[in-house]
Amino acid sequence: MKKIYTYLTMVMMAFIATTMFTSCDWYWHDEEDRREAYTLEGTWTGYIETYLRDRFGLSGDSYRTTIYFERENNYGGWGYEVDYNTYSRYDDYYYCEFNWEVVNGQIRIQYDDSWNTVYIYDYTLNDYRFRGYMDDGTNRDIYFDLGYDSHFDWGYWTRSAMTRSADGAPTFKASGEFANALIP
Repeated sequence: MKKIYTYLTMVMMAFIATTMFTSCDWYWHDEEDRREAYTLEGTWTGYIETYLRDRFGLSGDSYRTTIYFERENNYGGWGYEVDYNTYSRYDDYYYCEFNWEVVNGQIRIQYDDSWNTVYIYDYTLNDYRFRGYMDDGTNRDIYFDLGYDSHFDWGYWTRSAMTRSADGAPTFKASGEFANALIP
C-alpha cells in the first residue's frame, strides 16, 4: 500500500510541477478562432450604430464604415478602417490602421491612434455577412452589420500615402466633420 501511495504522490507532484512552471498567456486559441480568422479576411462595409457618436461625437444614418482585415497568421493580423459620410466620402472621413486577433471567440482590435481596444463579441460571420456587437470601453451596446465588399476602392486611401507604416509609426488621418470632432 505504501508503494502505491508513494507512486500516486509522485505522479501528483509531477502534474503540479508541470502545470505551475508551464508558461502561458491569459488567453488560448482553438480551431474555431483559426476558422474565424480565415473567414474574416477581406473588406467589410456597412453601418455601426452609436459607434460614431461614441468615438467622434457625430451621429446620423449617413455614416458608413469600411474595414479591411489582412491575416498574418492563423489567428490575426493587421488592417485599416475608414469611417465616412456617404454624401462626402473624400471630404468627411476618419482613416486608421489597427492590429487584430481572434481570442477565445472574440475579435480584439487595437487601433494605431491609441483609441481603446475594441472587442467584438456575440457575432455571426460567414462569407457574406458580419454582424454582432462591439465593446469599446464606453459601456454601450454597439451593434454593427457589415457585408463582404469585394468592390470597395481603397485606391484613394493608398494614393494618399495612408498605407501601413514601415517604421511602425501610428497611421491615421481625419478630414472635415471627423477632424473637427477630434479638436477639443
